[in-house]
Amino acid sequence: MTVYKIYRILLGEEPVHYSDEKITDFPSAGELLEKKPKPGIVLIDGIKGNKTSDMLKVFWELVELRGSAEFCFAPIYISRTMKQLDIMVDGITANIEERLPEAISILERGARVRRDALIDNYNLRMLTYMYVRGDSYLLSPVCAPFSQWVYSYPHIALLLDSASKAAQMLRPEDLSGQDRLRSFRFDTEIMMALKAVAYLEDNGYIERYALVDRIRKCPKCRTGHLNYVDICPNCGSIDIEKKVMMHCFTCGYVAPDSDFRKSMSFVCPKCNTVLRHLGSDYDHPLESHECNNCGSKFIEPEVKADCLFCRTRTDPSDLTVVNVYSYKLSEKGSAAVRTGTMQMEVQLFDGQNNLKFGYFCNILEWMREYRKRYSDEAFSVIGLKFSNLYEVETSLGEDIYNKIMDELIFRIRSMVRSTDITTSSAPDTFWILLPRTALENSRILAERIEKLNDMLEITSEKKIEIRARSFQIPAEDDQTPAEQYLAMFAEEL
Repeated sequence: MTVYKIYRILLGEEPVHYSDEKITDFPSAGELLEKKPKPGIVLIDGIKGNKTSDMLKVFWELVELRGSAEFCFAPIYISRTMKQLDIMVDGITANIEERLPEAISILERGARVRRDALIDNYNLRMLTYMYVRGDSYLLSPVCAPFSQWVYSYPHIALLLDSASKAAQMLRPEDLSGQDRLRSFRFDTEIMMALKAVAYLEDNGYIERYALVDRIRKCPKCRTGHLNYVDICPNCGSIDIEKKVMMHCFTCGYVAPDSDFRKSMSFVCPKCNTVLRHLGSDYDHPLESHECNNCGSKFIEPEVKADCLFCRTRTDPSDLTVVNVYSYKLSEKGSAAVRTGTMQMEVQLFDGQNNLKFGYFCNILEWMREYRKRYSDEAFSVIGLKFSNLYEVETSLGEDIYNKIMDELIFRIRSMVRSTDITTSSAPDTFWILLPRTALENSRILAERIEKLNDMLEITSEKKIEIRARSFQIPAEDDQTPAEQYLAMFAEEL
């Protein structure tokens, strides 16, 4: 049986863990990683964790450990409970011996994993994290009521690579009190985790296990902090009151009963008739609300959802409904972990020949070699540049923006042939490879694509603009790489 080492990250002078097991102490995760250790069990100890600065200090150690290929899936424990951090570790224990059976089980399953495959593959790290925790492990969403996303997978967010992570996280020495916690940012990684989970599900690496919750989000900013308000159906004001209404049978006047009260009786303020008997002189109509802004009376107010994040007011039926699931590893996901490879799907515009940029460049190189052998085999490239995408999405919201982009992609897809290949080198830059197409002919297609600008009906200050240009790599140049040519072409878009 393999003997696994126990590493303790001792962050302070108040440890609670004492054990007969042989433990190696380190002052930080960084120093542990510098030693290039063998896989083992990690315990973070020596700090009470009842201060914000303490929790952030522990959190930073978790970021260091989970960000490494050596400890991205290792069993990690903390010696004291620390509220939000409890969900990001494998458990809380003051005696690591109690946790040895489950920790060793994780490491034994991890021994089957190819470590070199985890170095740059963060999706594979997520799958490995689930795989080593056994077949019964569920990736469960965590409700974070103060987060704009409401539900998230923070333990998965720790495994992701983000260039902005170091800049967005505060070091413990930057803190001067609990108020500084508001400066702490983890939103980028949380959003990346949600997208990563969606990607793994779409590609069959994880499967839905159970529906945990169903929430509604703002269709513009996709956040879930909503305030439902009653408004006047006539003017939209929230200044409305529920009142008991009276209806005079003599003249038909309708008003709140306070307007009819005179001394100890009811008198119609319009026709001065004394109203004595309910049912014969007056009744209470269905109208039971009055707007203090416009004076209109109505039975039921309209209900709207106000987004507390972007202040957009939306009809409840137009809110984005999001189902929140827990997930388990699929057979495909388990195979990916065991083999150390993930089968990448090759798609174009939602499923038609859309290649990864590197593959696209390889095909371009092959086309150049083919043209050298057969000089009549011409090919050309169309570059597409989409302008104002971010501004339009910000103005109209993600749902409407996605519908507009889907329509654009559908129309462009209908113009290209099944033998044409497309790729994207940037979020706003696309390329279409046209085999057996001369430069003059590709210009015709580019002009047709640009005419889509006239068909777009967008109700925002800025509109999506498509710029299409045709290019051809010179036949006499066989030295400059295709990727470099695309970079030069992109500057002309």
